[in-house]
Amino acid sequence: MKKIQKILILIILSISIIACAQKNKKMEKSPFNKIKNLYKEVPHYDSEPIYAMKAKQNGCFYEIYVNDILVDKRYENVTIIGNSPKLNDVILKSGTQKVTVKLFPPTDVHGKLFKNLYKNTSFELEIRRYNKKKKGNEVSIKSYFAPTTTGKKDGPFKYPDTPYFEDTFTFEAEVPYTLKGWSESQDLTKMDKEVLEQEVLAFYTEFGKMMETRNYAKWEEQILNQLREMAYAKYANEKDMKHEFDGLSLIVESKKLEVPKIENYEMVFYGHGKIVCLEGERFRKGSALISIQERDFQGKPRGKYISYRLRLHKPKGSTKLEIIR
Repeated sequence: MKKIQKILILIILSISIIACAQKNKKMEKSPFNKIKNLYKEVPHYDSEPIYAMKAKQNGCFYEIYVNDILVDKRYENVTIIGNSPKLNDVILKSGTQKVTVKLFPPTDVHGKLFKNLYKNTSFELEIRRYNKKKKGNEVSIKSYFAPTTTGKKDGPFKYPDTPYFEDTFTFEAEVPYTLKGWSESQDLTKMDKEVLEQEVLAFYTEFGKMMETRNYAKWEEQILNQLREMAYAKYANEKDMKHEFDGLSLIVESKKLEVPKIENYEMVFYGHGKIVCLEGERFRKGSALISIQERDFQGKPRGKYISYRLRLHKPKGSTKLEIIR
């Protein structure tokens, strides 16, 4: 009996080893290996500052832009502190960074519709910095709150009965890298709007077909520069790139990948006119390019459409659109 048990254990172990070997072999042949290995070319420094922010709102929806790039949004009326998006990929170099806050009235609160902001509207934003190489060193470098009649953050909102509020402030960032990004890109607002829109729509449509047909080589080529700059900005290590790689691998392994026709969209500019994208109605301020697939990026069964952000630019001297963020 013991001999049979030993044989069964050996068989199970052999199957496990073969399965792992097959999985590793499959991963080695993955079409996104260039992305997985991007960390090997990322420079590292004694200090690797990461900039992030935290927002808290009440009685309003908000959008936050850094250097004219949308970095955070919330269209729910909650009083809890939101997530903490990192800002490094929109910080191209050290110096002054501009933040724009946009507040909108909540469309529906407990069945009540609002067309304007009101006196109980409040909004707070904090910019924080920490060194990725050290733990417990996070510090606040900038705090902001929407204007109040008292000058204190818990006072009544200064501009009630208005349908929209916008404000700007700046903060100083020190980073050890310099990214080209869209700094030398063409001002797309100077192009014929209809011609540009057709170019952007054609890019989105082709990208969608590329996803459906699983043209992985071209897919990786299209997003490689975008992810390379983001990896440099976030001092990506092997674990960081594996997370990105695993997300793409879930798409590869998905049996069903359907990209609906791109429609009901708006063409939007960012980066002071140097970046363009199509934003759809299904996701407010979300990409017009969506897909239907078996599982989401966390590997959970898909319960809704998945939006794919494509922010495009035209490099200096180029006639073609490319993905930049």
